[in-house]
Amino acid sequence: MIKFFRKIRQKMLTENKFSKYLIYAFGEIILVVIGILIALQVNTWNENRKTNKLELQLLESLQEEFTYNKNELDRSIAKAQIIQKRCEVILKNTGNREMKLSEYESDSLINWGLTNIITYDPSNGILNDIISSGKIQIIKNEKLKNFLSNWNGILSDVKEDETWAVNERNTIIFPFLYKNSNYTNITVSPLKKNPITSGFDTDYKAMYKLMEFENLVNGHRIWNVKNEGNYKRLKIKIEEIIALCAEELNLKK
Repeated sequence: MIKFFRKIRQKMLTENKFSKYLIYAFGEIILVVIGILIALQVNTWNENRKTNKLELQLLESLQEEFTYNKNELDRSIAKAQIIQKRCEVILKNTGNREMKLSEYESDSLINWGLTNIITYDPSNGILNDIISSGKIQIIKNEKLKNFLSNWNGILSDVKEDETWAVNERNTIIFPFLYKNSNYTNITVSPLKKNPITSGFDTDYKAMYKLMEFENLVNGHRIWNVKNEGNYKRLKIKIEEIIALCAEELNLKK
C-alpha cells in the first residue's frame, strides 16, 4: 500500500502536477492520522474492556467476601445476645434474691456465659489485596470505594472494644472465680467420660451473696450489649457494601 502511494506521488512530480501532489500528500497525511487515531481508539477500547472485566471480577469477589462476613457477624450478634441472657439469669439470683439455680445450672451459666467472650473475625484477604495492590482505583463507584477504604478503620474500633472485654474477663473475672468459686467443677463437661472434678466441698451459693460478683456479672453483660451494638452498626456498613456491589454488577452484566 505504501509503495502504491509512493508511485502515485512520483508520477505527479514527473508530470509537474505539484499542486495536485500537495493536495494528495495532505490527504495522505490525514489518512495516516486517522489510521493512528483509530488504532489508539481500538487500543483504548481493549484496555477499557480489560479494566471492566477486572472490575467485574473484583466486585464479585468483594460481594462474596462481605456476604461471608455478614453471616459471621450475624452469628456474633446471636452469641452476644445469648451471653447477655445468661448473665441476666445469674443476676436474678444475686444478693438477697431467692436462689433458684441448681449447682449444675449455675456452673453452666458461669462457664458458658460469664467466662465466654465473643470476637468477630471477618475475612479481609480479598479487600486487603485490592487496597495494597492499588486495584481499588479500578472500582468506579466512589461511594463503594470510600466504604472499602474506611472498612479497616471501622473494624479497628470494633476490635478495640472487644479487646477491652477480653482483658476484663482475663484480669477481673477469671481471678475472681479462681478465688471465690469452685472453678474446677464449673468447667466440668458432662459429655466427658472421665471428667476431672474438684476434691473440695464448696457452697456455690455463697458467691452469689457477694456484691463484687454481681458487679462483674453485670459488667460482662454491659460489654456484650456494647459489642452487640457495634456489630449491628457494622452490619449496616456491610449491607451497604454488598448492595453497592450488587448494583454495580447489575449495571455491568
